Amino acid sequence: MSRTRWAAIAAASAATMLITTACGSATGTASSGGQIKVAMVPKLVGLAVFKANEQGAQSAAAKLNIKFNYTGPVDASAQGQVQVFNSLIAQRYNVITTTANNPSVLAPTLVQARKQGIKVISYDSDVLPTARDFFIQNTDLPAMGKALVDCVAKPAGPQAQIAILSSTPDATIQNQWIKAVNDNLKANYPNIKIVTTQYGQSSPSHSLTAAQNILQAYPNVKAIIAPDGAAEAGAAEAVQKLGKTGKVFVTGTSDPASIRQYVKSGIIACSPLWDETKEGQLVMQVARLAHDNKIGPNSTFTAGDLGTFTAKNGVITFSKPLVFTKSNIDDYQW
Repeated sequence: MSRTRWAAIAAASAATMLITTACGSATGTASSGGQIKVAMVPKLVGLAVFKANEQGAQSAAAKLNIKFNYTGPVDASAQGQVQVFNSLIAQRYNVITTTANNPSVLAPTLVQARKQGIKVISYDSDVLPTARDFFIQNTDLPAMGKALVDCVAKPAGPQAQIAILSSTPDATIQNQWIKAVNDNLKANYPNIKIVTTQYGQSSPSHSLTAAQNILQAYPNVKAIIAPDGAAEAGAAEAVQKLGKTGKVFVTGTSDPASIRQYVKSGIIACSPLWDETKEGQLVMQVARLAHDNKIGPNSTFTAGDLGTFTAKNGVITFSKPLVFTKSNIDDYQW
């Protein structure tokens, strides 16, 4: 066969592979190619759930030839995240991963990052779809809404007054969970009423104060759903401080270390989350694959020991809710 014909066949084969990958029908696997720089930008530094993400990401980065940087604002500030993004863009990072304080405020800067060839991966709390390549959703939203409701409905009762204590008014994932909670209540517990929604700014001290204010202003509240790590711990501490253990019940989305004592005391009957360290590992796997153009918006891929995942319109669901209870919480030491 002539060299010309061999060249034509090779070119056609390469074109077919490119089209297949772009359409998302190929299965990608992350590999440790040339070193790339990847940043993980949480809503704020210091929060335990995000530290668990960092630990998982750090361990995966070492295997994927990723130079890893964990950096973010000291409080839950969208503008603080924008400042961090601008610095990372100037330093020519290959991939920026982030959980958003505000989906729209972050978008213009991340759009500019993408225009400069930087891949953007959101996780936990999404940005606008135009501002990222992929979003790693913690868990299915209806399943999370059901898990949060189930954790308070039984101890509080089918006609209870309950309160919501969230992070900030514009936090994407918290608002999605609150909607899922409302949808589940409407379908399954129509007589449970949400009497107030307050915000703790993802700060333990602010969350404690907000929860105390709720319990004093609404003495008939029987449960607080707190879909934020700091908020759940703050609400549980408020119940304890006000002597309402056994009378008011709390659930939320916090790491096991932060709520262990409250689960064991019964203030928190159960609390859904997911394995934050493994989620951090998945973020790095997707970062590597995205940089190497091995996954498309609708594709199946293997993420090391984590298994196989599917992207649908750029959204990747990480896991089912992992529900911490008194019987299993000591199995999770993070």
